[in-house]
Amino acid sequence: MTTPARREALLRRLADLPPGRREALLRSLGRSSEGESAGRAWPLSPGQERLWFLSRFDPRDTSYHTPWCVRLRGPVDVDALGAAFTRIAERHEVLRTRFRLVVDTPAQIVLPPSPVPVERIDAPGTPDPEPEDVDLALAAFVNRPFDLENGPPLRVALMRLGEDDALLCIVLHHIVVDGWSLDVLMRELAEYYAARREGREPELEELPTQYTRFAVQERERDHTARLAYWTGKLAGVPALDLPADRPRPPRWTGNGGREHLLLSPEEIAPLERLARELRCTPFMALISAYQAMLGLAAGQHDFCVGVPVAGRSRSELAPLIGYFGNTLVLRADLSGDPTFREFLGRTRETTLAGMRHADAPFELVLAALRVPRDISRPPLCQAMFNLHNLPKGGLLGTAMGDLSAEHHPAPPTGHTKAEISVDMWRGPEGLGGVLDYSGDLFSPTTARRFAQALGDVVRRAGANPDLRLSELSAK
Repeated sequence: MTTPARREALLRRLADLPPGRREALLRSLGRSSEGESAGRAWPLSPGQERLWFLSRFDPRDTSYHTPWCVRLRGPVDVDALGAAFTRIAERHEVLRTRFRLVVDTPAQIVLPPSPVPVERIDAPGTPDPEPEDVDLALAAFVNRPFDLENGPPLRVALMRLGEDDALLCIVLHHIVVDGWSLDVLMRELAEYYAARREGREPELEELPTQYTRFAVQERERDHTARLAYWTGKLAGVPALDLPADRPRPPRWTGNGGREHLLLSPEEIAPLERLARELRCTPFMALISAYQAMLGLAAGQHDFCVGVPVAGRSRSELAPLIGYFGNTLVLRADLSGDPTFREFLGRTRETTLAGMRHADAPFELVLAALRVPRDISRPPLCQAMFNLHNLPKGGLLGTAMGDLSAEHHPAPPTGHTKAEISVDMWRGPEGLGGVLDYSGDLFSPTTARRFAQALGDVVRRAGANPDLRLSELSAK
């Protein structure tokens, strides 16, 4: 049995191995035997490896829990629900995987198929609980730590709210899932559940591959050219240093808070017209506004913002559940106090060039840059930005067999992956979003000021794109 002290020593040993030796060990894991996946030790993908290290760094950190809640209206067949999740986990090996050290190296080991239990959550006041009690009960379920060493990285629960009214809560560790995967999961859940209720076989095509094979292939890919681009592009970039309300803790905790954003269609329309005029996407316009806000707040003209990307460049990966997501690092160049129009042009070129090299795993970029270890902050990207292509809850259809289903907001985990991050999506009321922030650094008042400042920049830049960046903040 590996003791905690032994485990930490092995982690340090692995981190200090020369890159060639480390990669050889990881590749060898995927070739250890032939035949079925179950029981074999497979290498982690580069993205998984970083999440594994973070989970060992602080096993209580729930920053990388991925919750998804669904409101079900109608008579819920709990047996059919459990059978559906069991079939999904049987189909996608990554959902029944544990993560352990093998030959002093982190590896993923696929467990044999087994039933997926549907736990029951009872909120105070059930069967007619108050919304606050529902959120508290869901939060307790969402924030229960995963034991990645023994698996599985998936759990499911049902909360009864009343007659023919229930909440389904699904929680996965990010090491096995990304945003795209949630779409795959919900579509398959609806099909498996309906098929079970209707007494038929589900209409799903056989998967072309499994995540373990992708991990092996990713380890064997030659990223030399892409890494050369990123080392040239990102060399010497300073950390984003926003003015904080509290001293930076010596160790990053991920403790976080959240503020909500909403820009009406009338407020966002001028910026979108400007984007079309300059042959830019709405994403380019919005991240430019975000970078301008950050630069003005920090008094910096050079820093990075991370952007999640799908990382599924091959069609065979589209139907898989797994962690394929990558972080695209965009370096903001606010030098010379350009007009917003000029700055948007810079952002366009940076984004297009970055997308051409987006397949380089973020973890390998960090290694190639030899980013100094600093456990007090996230590496390279202290800020994140994401513009979702679908409205919030758009990953879910309108029915699961004889049930109607709609997205229900998951409770916040109380943790954040970055010092400040913004997620936005288009909805009926305009452009909504959330601003997550480090509670160790910023007060809710400061975070609210950041959110308001972003709205100010969007409105001012859209109304007058020839203002210089220094003129975009509210006076």
